[in-house]
Amino acid sequence: MLATETYDLHDAEHVTIVRHTPDLLEVEVTWDPGDHHPLAHVHDAQDERFAIHDGELTVVLDGIRRTLHAGETLDIPRGTPHTMWNTGATPARAGWQTRPALRTAEFWAELHAARQTRPTDAHGLLTPVAAAPLLREYRSEFRLALPRPLGRAALFVLSLAARVKGYR
Repeated sequence: MLATETYDLHDAEHVTIVRHTPDLLEVEVTWDPGDHHPLAHVHDAQDERFAIHDGELTVVLDGIRRTLHAGETLDIPRGTPHTMWNTGATPARAGWQTRPALRTAEFWAELHAARQTRPTDAHGLLTPVAAAPLLREYRSEFRLALPRPLGRAALFVLSLAARVKGYR
């Protein structure tokens, strides 16, 4: 399936789907300049590959920080905690592949839509309570890089608060 949907994951990260099959989700991603550090996260059943086209991207991969520049690639094996953001003065642009696709595109679509109606922080990330139902629903695709028992407990409590607020 070929798709061209574009989603804003937060104020500084924008993805456009290039190819979407069960085996591969391929996107073009742009990160606006800034010092915003999204929370570290893990994809337990997916591998990712980034090919940097323009700008620079700072990555913390399994606790090790490095800066990538145009022409460099980064492979993130499943189960590896990571986060990334643009530390440069210009937008950073990359190709991003996720294998297998699972429901990542659906997660992004719901995240993008939720940002229009639910509270966000100063960087456009959903607040923890607003994000909880999505994190619970898409935990096979995305989870915060917390020890599993702590992450489960936190998600349970946040999901209860989300239900009280009417977030589904």
